[in-house]
Amino acid sequence: MRNAYELFSLIGKNMKSIRKEIIGKSQEKMAEDTDMSRSFISHVESPNVDTGISLDTLFYLSQKYNFDIRKFFDGYEELMDNNEENDD
Repeated sequence: MRNAYELFSLIGKNMKSIRKEIIGKSQEKMAEDTDMSRSFISHVESPNVDTGISLDTLFYLSQKYNFDIRKFFDGYEELMDNNEENDD
């Protein structure tokens, strides 16, 4: 992986789909539930913002909403495969 931006982008994309499809909450409702700001959630979910999120926070969210933390990393292997092909 050339940089962390691609990983942050993947996690953000997955967080958005998890929030909508598994948690079923708006950014505002999720922010209220978790004591995070809506703007932080928005930044993490944005594909164009280089905002990271801690592993502790991902673990907290997966425990609070009862889903497998690995869902945040769906597509990681494909991302790594694509990066290896591009490095050749």
